[in-house]
Amino acid sequence: MSELRHRVELALPFDEFRVWSQRMRPVMADAGIEPGCLDVLEYACTEMLNNVLDHSSATSGEVSFDWNQQSVVVHVTDNGRGIFACLRETLQLESDADAALLLVKGKVTTDPARHTGEGLFFSARACEWFNLQSASTGISLQADGPWVFTTPNAALTGTQVRFRVARQSPPVLRDVFDRYCPQPELKFTRTDVSVGLMKQVDGSLVSRSQGKRLVLGLERFDRVNFDFTGVEAIQQGFADEVFRVWKAAHPEIQLSVSGTEPAVRQMLAHVGFTG
Repeated sequence: MSELRHRVELALPFDEFRVWSQRMRPVMADAGIEPGCLDVLEYACTEMLNNVLDHSSATSGEVSFDWNQQSVVVHVTDNGRGIFACLRETLQLESDADAALLLVKGKVTTDPARHTGEGLFFSARACEWFNLQSASTGISLQADGPWVFTTPNAALTGTQVRFRVARQSPPVLRDVFDRYCPQPELKFTRTDVSVGLMKQVDGSLVSRSQGKRLVLGLERFDRVNFDFTGVEAIQQGFADEVFRVWKAAHPEIQLSVSGTEPAVRQMLAHVGFTG
């Protein structure tokens, strides 16, 4: 699916729901795309199109899509500021990579008065593959896997979002939300943190400053799981900052870990974390 057959030019401003309901959904429905798949596509497409409209400062964009028997693929591109640069500048972060690390935790937005920062978080988890690129920084999420940095072929002006949704067994959106928005309140109170994403940037996890970057923004949640997939070892300063100092400062937040190697578990026990 390197060449997507169907293209819709986006001249800003536009109505994201009308783009979906009038120019995308009828084409897919006529092709026999299953209702469950269309439900996921409706959510992801309208959320990503709204990001172009409200956050990108773009003057134009494009959405393209195609399908085969297994899945539907969608690309959304714009010529705007770039999502990572926008976050970096607005939130006064040091790098685009730091912006990416913060973004994937959820509840991150440059316009908190009008947005909650949930759309990208849940859209990515409803897809079987989700990729986000801006400038020379790219991140990708496979279903049931951790976020990883990807190496783009070339620097990109603006932002490109690419995602794939399964046709035969798409997730039920309610199930995706229930995992992070427990009943009965249905508030977005839980998140997963891909520790390996920071390791990809920094090479090793050693210092307290790294620990502080890892927990940035997590005070917004009630429960946080740290996914150590791809991390073979961590050092005392990093572990102590996150799992003793920060944990003590936020006793109301429940911390858990997953994907830990023996050396990681040993260091966590060394700093007194038994969760």
